[in-house]
Amino acid sequence: MKKFLCMALTLMLVLGMGTSALAYTGKNLEAPKAENVVIDGDLSEWDLTRSIRIDAEGQIIDQIEHWDGEADCAMELYAMWDEENLYVAMKIFDDTPLVYREGFPLDELDAIILFLSTDPAADPARTEYAATDWRIVQSADKYKDDFDFFNYIDRDMIADPMGWETQGEYGDELVFEDFEGSIADMEGGIIWESRIPLAELSNDQIPALVPAAGTVIGFDCSILDVDLPCPGIHSLRMQCSAELEGRDRSPEAYAVDTNPSLWGTLTFVD
Repeated sequence: MKKFLCMALTLMLVLGMGTSALAYTGKNLEAPKAENVVIDGDLSEWDLTRSIRIDAEGQIIDQIEHWDGEADCAMELYAMWDEENLYVAMKIFDDTPLVYREGFPLDELDAIILFLSTDPAADPARTEYAATDWRIVQSADKYKDDFDFFNYIDRDMIADPMGWETQGEYGDELVFEDFEGSIADMEGGIIWESRIPLAELSNDQIPALVPAAGTVIGFDCSILDVDLPCPGIHSLRMQCSAELEGRDRSPEAYAVDTNPSLWGTLTFVD
């Protein structure tokens, strides 16, 4: 009996450790090291052999009734890195891309939400955001052949943001001083390329992430799609890490905005 209890306790401990270690989902994006990346909407210098896709009904977490298939909203995501920057490129499939309206919250329009931790040692089982967890909304507005880029850094869900507060919620603000972005047309949508300076995700209380080959961080991505910028109409939203069933979908039911254990991961590779 004692032997049985000992074995049972050991098994429970192992399972508990495994649950903690696997708290992030299985969605992982590998980010090769960048060489001579130019932010111009041309991905010819990118390593496009590693990517993740958002293209399935099970990845919709809001407004599922408004999805008309991959031509309406889907995305292929790539990432690269150097010691100072995270580079993100997206092929966005959208029959009405870049719907924007001045004064609206960015996450009620066409936008991308990036989620990442700047602490590789963060607990993957944590269910609340730490000060090193980031929700970064990117949007853009096209006027003739030029684009204005906007950032919204959401910190409202963090109990102690350590001096880095929410900025840019209602658009028309480029929160990152050293940010670069570029958009180019492609068949069925757009190519969106950006550079995020990692030093700007830090301050005197929050250390900057310095990527290195083999480092793994929490990471995820949403794509938001709206076809008309009308008051009261929220965006269709798809989440990379989601694998949902049924049609009862809402961001509250898949609470990636407040629960980082639902994220996937990003692995920096050579």
